[in-house]
Amino acid sequence: MKNKNYSQGFSLIELLVAMVVGLIIISGAFSLHSATRKVQRVNEAQMDMSADARFAIETIAYDLRHSGMWGSTNRDGLIDCKSTDTLCTVSTSTGDTPPSTVTDDCAVAGAPVWSYDLTQAVFATDDTAGNPYGSTCIPPAEGYLSGTDVLEVKYADSNSSGAALIDGQMYVRSNFINGRLFVGSTAPRLNASDSSTITSNYMLRAYTYYISNFTDTAGDGIPSLRRAALVNGPAVENQLLISGVVDLQVQFGEDLDDVVDIAGNLSIDAYVDPNQVTDWTKVYAAKIWLVMRGDTQQGVTSVKQFAIAGKPAASYGSDGFRYFMVTSVVNLRNLKQL
Repeated sequence: MKNKNYSQGFSLIELLVAMVVGLIIISGAFSLHSATRKVQRVNEAQMDMSADARFAIETIAYDLRHSGMWGSTNRDGLIDCKSTDTLCTVSTSTGDTPPSTVTDDCAVAGAPVWSYDLTQAVFATDDTAGNPYGSTCIPPAEGYLSGTDVLEVKYADSNSSGAALIDGQMYVRSNFINGRLFVGSTAPRLNASDSSTITSNYMLRAYTYYISNFTDTAGDGIPSLRRAALVNGPAVENQLLISGVVDLQVQFGEDLDDVVDIAGNLSIDAYVDPNQVTDWTKVYAAKIWLVMRGDTQQGVTSVKQFAIAGKPAASYGSDGFRYFMVTSVVNLRNLKQL
């Protein structure tokens, strides 16, 4: 007689049911993973845009905060050998080289050499005027993006170069009494207090910020923030700062009545566009707007509206890209010459 207590395997139907249930569970897990990964990619893109925006705004803000400081003085009239000087005053120097021409300088026709014109440490061209340097430092090949502002900033590096000077580099040697521009590794001798500890050499900085319609190659469709920068040579070089910037707008806080507020500061009467500034010597603040865009389309369907520089709100996002706006107000303390 056979033993009825024997083991029996799964039937074919049971195996098929188990496989179907397993596939359902695996499909659900895979769908959950895909959705989570998609959200993660979106979050990573947002964090990258935020980091890029911080870098861009902090770079411009740093230059604006230092604008108008020429080493140990903020009085450009004390500095010899500017491009606006009719004659570079010869000092009892050690054979220094005054600045002259600058390759690819941003100067427009009939104007002094831009790179070492210290009379205007901050200046901007309104978007309505277009690119003022289309035949010089921002040529057509740079792809200037129409409808964006162009911002210029100049100052001497806050860190003293000491005696470690570089051939071809432009410097300011200064103290609070006098100063002189020069190029190269041989520093001049100032007329007053040259050997004092208050006298030192500072690298001259000059930048023109603008928006380009490409990043790596013309036609790639990825706008970028760029700048024309004074570099060794001396020469002006176009530099890519960051991709994904579609707009740069600037307004300036101007004080027209010299009224001092309760905190003892000169009060700003209004923020105006660059073409509305009536007196650049009374501009004491700048407000910057940057609109950022992701490098790749992410199927974004929501449209954002950004109100920029007093203009009617503009819509962004209908093209499937993610957009982000950042703004900052910078006090221009060095422009007030005491």
